Amino acid sequence: MLKMFLRSGIAGLLIALTVLYWPSSAAEPPGVGATPLVQVYTTRTCKYCKLLRRYLNVRGIAYAEYDIEANSSARLAFEASGGRGVPFVVIGAQRIHGFNPVAIEAALGASTDATPMRGDSQSG
Repeated sequence: MLKMFLRSGIAGLLIALTVLYWPSSAAEPPGVGATPLVQVYTTRTCKYCKLLRRYLNVRGIAYAEYDIEANSSARLAFEASGGRGVPFVVIGAQRIHGFNPVAIEAALGASTDATPMRGDSQSG
């Protein structure tokens, strides 16, 4: 797993270190605590969007993904939520611009919303 992230350069190394050394909230038994709803606004060609997806998947964080290029309603929701660029992450009331694992983990710790199933994607 570490080799996969190292091929992605500095951002990949950041993901690898975060995954290896950050305590995992995914280790909780099912039904313990509420997992927050994570909404991710992306595009197909964004390299940081790809790193974000990889990070969320490796961490076991469920999320709903919206491709703002392929889906006009997703684009409108993105703009209404204050999106300025991708990736744009919404966790509860938190808005995170760009790929920022520290901010994502902090928002996950502060939120108590419900979560959709992983892969519940709205790209078309």
